[in-house]
Amino acid sequence: MARYVLMRLAGLIPVLLILSIITFALMHDVPGGPWKYGQRLFSDEQLAALKARYGLDKPVWQQYLTWLSGVVRLDFGMSFKHPDESVIGLISRTWPITMHLGLMALLVAFTIGLPLGIIAALKQNSWVDYFITFFSTLGFVMPHFVWGILFILIFALALKWAPTGGWDSPRQWILPVMAYALAPMATIARYTRASVIEAIRADYVRTARAKGLSERWIVQRHVLKNAMIPLLTVFGPLIPDLITGSIFIEAIFRVPGLGKFWVTSTFDRDYPMIIGLTMLWAVLIAVTYLITDVLYVLVDPRIRYN
Repeated sequence: MARYVLMRLAGLIPVLLILSIITFALMHDVPGGPWKYGQRLFSDEQLAALKARYGLDKPVWQQYLTWLSGVVRLDFGMSFKHPDESVIGLISRTWPITMHLGLMALLVAFTIGLPLGIIAALKQNSWVDYFITFFSTLGFVMPHFVWGILFILIFALALKWAPTGGWDSPRQWILPVMAYALAPMATIARYTRASVIEAIRADYVRTARAKGLSERWIVQRHVLKNAMIPLLTVFGPLIPDLITGSIFIEAIFRVPGLGKFWVTSTFDRDYPMIIGLTMLWAVLIAVTYLITDVLYVLVDPRIRYN
């Protein structure tokens, strides 16, 4: 297993290298520049000085090699939009807030979505199943920002149970976490239901029932354990999506996290932020899939990686 993990981590290096080349080429190929669409108007001399300061007057391949040499030293450059702050500094300042929001949403989605999916599967074709399936579908198809606005209108303005936004107290966490958790909660519930139904119809479950084992024992020892294997494939990709932030949730609830930089850096042509966030997202996805593959072995001892 250790050799497999080391090989996967080593294989991540060329993947990140190719991704960085593609990202670097695409973001420089887009028309415009970091200071062309800003509110301030710069003269040609000022634009030339800014390009020389950040090395944008050099060929793209030379800019990439300069950036790559900085990455080796863990230096991703300075943000164009925030010239007094480095990319690493800006990410380290805002990402903990986004991770806090995402991990709480992930915890809520998992602790609620998993039991709902199990109950819907065990009560298949009953009114309980239809009720859970309906609300799971509703939570899946409605965007985050729609839920966020509804929650503000109902729970903040009408009922006054929670603040409309902010991130300074636990009361301000409730609405953004719930709005952010609904879509993954619905996804987990839907896939859990499908996995449990498939496991219930398996031959080993019929054999266990023929032996006279109790239904609770069958569900706990046979159904849930085998149903978790396909669910891991769905659960894994949810993690990087949630802990990298949602521009809509953070904007609606005024959460000072990293999510807003995903979109603003693209519009501002903030090249260091664009490629820095892209690399962060790629590393999170790769590590998440690696952890998911390791969890397969823990859930199902029959799986081996050689």
